[in-house]
Formats: sequence, structure tokens, C-alpha cells
Amino acid sequence: MGIIAGFLSMVFWGTAIFLAAIASRKLGNVLTLFWMQFFGFLVGLLFFLVNFNSFTFTLVSQNVSLLVVVAVLQVVAYLSFYRGLEKAEVSLVGPVGAAWGLVVALLGVVFLKESLSTSQVLAIGMIVVGIVMLSVNISDLVKSKKVNFLVGVKEGVMAMLGWGISLFLLVFATKELGWFLPAFIFRFFVLLLLVGYILFSKSVFIPKSTKFPLKLLLLIGLFDIGGFFSYSFGVSGTQASIVAPIGSAFALVSVLLAKVFLKEKIDRNKMVGILAIVGGLVLISL
Repeated sequence: MGIIAGFLSMVFWGTAIFLAAIASRKLGNVLTLFWMQFFGFLVGLLFFLVNFNSFTFTLVSQNVSLLVVVAVLQVVAYLSFYRGLEKAEVSLVGPVGAAWGLVVALLGVVFLKESLSTSQVLAIGMIVVGIVMLSVNISDLVKSKKVNFLVGVKEGVMAMLGWGISLFLLVFATKELGWFLPAFIFRFFVLLLLVGYILFSKSVFIPKSTKFPLKLLLLIGLFDIGGFFSYSFGVSGTQASIVAPIGSAFALVSVLLAKVFLKEKIDRNKMVGILAIVGGLVLISL
């Protein structure tokens, strides 16, 4: 069930990221994040009202501070990722950000004493090589002997770290509260943070200069929260070092969609990097 849950989160997140790339170029990263979180929260609220007649408030209160930290890291990760999508192609930013599964796996080994097999150690090496291949202009490196990171890479790395650390922390709350409540509660805090940011920056929630992509944002919200629910369900009963790498392979989905619908070109260097990351993410889950 953990592997199935990881696969579902991969598909849901990959589709959400692809659609968000389109929306962020129309609305900007902050508003795209706010509305997709808002619509996803409404779906979660409906599920909560139908299925939760009661819950243990003491357990929830004990995990509130942890979920606030998760929310802050999620905001940082998403805004960094969407900013990267505004400047660079999905096929570049997506695989780098998707390597958060590596972060979760390593943190699981260090803090939860989860063990890694020889193949999983090899997979970590593949992911690192893939990130380098995607991040650095190899031809410039050979010619000038200088490392020049491609546009969007820094944002992708920030997203990788933010998602990786936050989703690792989410494991602890999931073990106590089940698969649904942690993902639902931290999304509420994400919304509060975004509302505060938008009001503080004196921005508007619905810009008049751009047609509001309601259907697109609704779809992003549905796919995104579907990914979180699948992930939370998976880690509630399986090791995070197994579920997380599969879910983080969402880059494969988003890259394929970008190639088909956005006609993004993928050169040999990018292709090697993408295959190394995706192959490593699959191998680390075996």
C-alpha cells in the first residue's frame, strides 16, 4: 500500500506542478500558491466535515508547533519552486525540486535509524549526479573551467530542501494523528501565512489586469491535496524512506506533460540528468 500511495502522490503532484507552471506565468507565484492552497483546503474541509464527528484535541495541540514549522517550510519551498518556473522550464526546475525524496530518505536514516541497502546508496549517488547534470552548463564548464548554474536551479534547490525537511517532519505528526489531519491542518497555516503576506505587501487576491484562471487553479488544488493525502496515507503505515522517493518522482510526470503540451525541448545533458534523478528515485525505493 505504501508503494501504491507513493505512486498516486507522484501522479497527482506531477500533474499539479505542470498546471502550476502555466498558472504562475499568468498570476505570479504568490497568488498561484494561495489559490491552489485555498481550493485544496476546501476539499479537505468537506472531507473533514463528512468524516470527522470528533477527534482528540490534545493530540492535535501537541503537534501544532510542528505543523506550523511544516507550513513555513512548505511556503518557502512552493514560492521558490514557482519562482523558478516563472524563469525556467519545467524540465529543469521540476527534477531538481523533486529530489526532496533524497532529503527525506537521508533524514530518515539519520534520525529514525532507517537502513539503506547498497542499491539505495547507489541511487543517492545517481540523484546527486542527475542534479549536477541539470544544474550546470557542461559546455561552459569545459571551456571556462567555471561553474555557472543555470537559471532556476537555485530556486529548485530551495524547493528541494523545503519540501524534504517539511515532509520528513510531517511523518511524526502522521504517526500520531493519522494520514488526514496533519495535511489538512498545516494547509490551514499555509493559508494564514499567505493571507498575511498578500495583505502586508498590499497586493490583491484577484488581479483585474489578468483573466482569473478559476478552473485551472481549482484543478491544481485538487491534484495537490490529492498528492498530500496519498503521501500521508503511505507514510502512516510504511517507512518514509520508501514512500517519499516514489512520490518525489513526480518530475517524470511534469516533464512529460511539459514536453507534450508546452513543447519544451530537452537536450542530451538534461535528458541524462532527468533519467539519473528519476532512476535514482525509483531505485532508492526498492
